[in-house]
Amino acid sequence: MSGLLRSIAYCLPDRYVPSSEVDKLYKVPKGYTEQNIGIKSRYYFEKKTILQGGAEAAQKALKQAGLTWKDIDCLVAASASKWQIIPCMAASLKQELGLADFTFPCFDIDSTCLSFMVALDTLYCGLASGKYKNVLIVSAEQPSGVLNWEQPKSACLFGDMAVAAVLSKEGKGKILFSSFSTHIQGADFARIKGGQTRQLATKHTPQNNTDYLFDMNGRSIYKVSAKVLPDIINNALETTKLTWQDIAMVIPHQASPLAMTLMCKKLNIPNEKMMFTIQEYGNNVAASIPFAFAKAIESNKIKRGDKVMLVGTSAGLSIGVMILEY
Repeated sequence: MSGLLRSIAYCLPDRYVPSSEVDKLYKVPKGYTEQNIGIKSRYYFEKKTILQGGAEAAQKALKQAGLTWKDIDCLVAASASKWQIIPCMAASLKQELGLADFTFPCFDIDSTCLSFMVALDTLYCGLASGKYKNVLIVSAEQPSGVLNWEQPKSACLFGDMAVAAVLSKEGKGKILFSSFSTHIQGADFARIKGGQTRQLATKHTPQNNTDYLFDMNGRSIYKVSAKVLPDIINNALETTKLTWQDIAMVIPHQASPLAMTLMCKKLNIPNEKMMFTIQEYGNNVAASIPFAFAKAIESNKIKRGDKVMLVGTSAGLSIGVMILEY
């Protein structure tokens, strides 16, 4: 029997961007970005749109699950990136998929980098209550479109990605623990100020252009996260009566290589249990956790019945920890 996560699939963006290309942009020696930032490469959507990437991932996940669109009760877009402000990203995805004959609901869940985890937690309740039988989550991210290249330490980190997952009530998979918290002392550490009612798009000028681009203070995010995460993770293990021996793999948000390595040491997570994809694919925002999950399945690092821990941080500053049985 399939579990809670019945299937998970991704669409790799069409443009490969090695860090040697970034080195040329900043006029630094070849190898500088990879050595100092820890990212070898990333991918950007260029010929494909974010909708096309999300739709391709959705079709793959549906086929992998052995289902048709008649079986889907709900479509949720769980990402920070948007195709447009209105309507919701999920409605645009449904249109892209050509599903005019289907009336199942579509809506977005946006908790930036934690969006997939929050959607998983929220929709699990819908499955458990009997409201849904099968739901589809799509996390399609295109941070490349809003990067501020005047902030190289953050701009170099990000890569685009689209991932989709089918969740089913059928099967033995389940969420064993989930905890989300928001720490407003970090509310301004990752943001895009312009574009909405705080600073309308009509206020855009060449002089304030960076207000409409992504701004991040990674060091400050790490400091807050490092204070809070150990207690949440210890509580997760104590509540579920599990140890690190019971956890097959930790799937973290791929924030940055340095932050992930430091956090791994601070939390005493065994190195072999930590899933890294950031070196080759970058920080994929909300798509990073499901993408790392998919790659862990591909590489046989996790299998059905394994207990997996998801750990993430997001703008807000929000923190999430989940343990699920795959």
